[in-house]
Amino acid sequence: MVRSLVLAALLAVAAAGCTGDGDEAVVPVPSVGTTPGATTAGVSPAPSVAALSVPQSCDDVIPFTEVVRIVAVPLQGTTNRVYADDFPAESGRTARLTCQYGVRSGANGDAPPPQVEIAVSGYVDEAAAAARVEDTVVSARSAGQQIESQAAAAQDGFLIADAVGVTFVAAVGNGTLVVTLARGVVPATAERVVLLGLAETALGGRDPTLTATPAVT
Repeated sequence: MVRSLVLAALLAVAAAGCTGDGDEAVVPVPSVGTTPGATTAGVSPAPSVAALSVPQSCDDVIPFTEVVRIVAVPLQGTTNRVYADDFPAESGRTARLTCQYGVRSGANGDAPPPQVEIAVSGYVDEAAAAARVEDTVVSARSAGQQIESQAAAAQDGFLIADAVGVTFVAAVGNGTLVVTLARGVVPATAERVVLLGLAETALGGRDPTLTATPAVT
């Protein structure tokens, strides 16, 4: 209930603050979602994702072959994986897995961002996860980034865009999903389609009964 109220308020704020002459154009795609209990003839409703698990393997989020298939262009560079479960108790976070694809080096240590980054985090409860998304959206708006409400796999979330990349972020039960696609990896007209394809695969490929891995004490 707390997460629903927070997200509802954020959707109203985001909708009011997402216009401007400098906004990046993206291809609109239909929101993906199924009203609970609704069906069409011969089609079962898609299950909603109640919680996120935080695995230690990136292939348990999205197999690398699926990342390549969805992006549909060669990813230049290497892959990188960071897993942690030693966060301070006051942070509310219990675990985080960050998967980076297309990691490249740069001159004088000034490396470009990964072409694709997918991060899954677990929190102590739904309120902590929703608060983290709220903080992310508020910080992005303060930084002048473009924000738009967007659903993926029946989960309410936000698109956050700037000159560097476009990101989908959502609170899902007691976890969060953050997917970022760097600018220039695919044509601008395909960015939203690719980004949401990655997010929906990460969400739809999960067991909705799983919960976040607790921190080891």
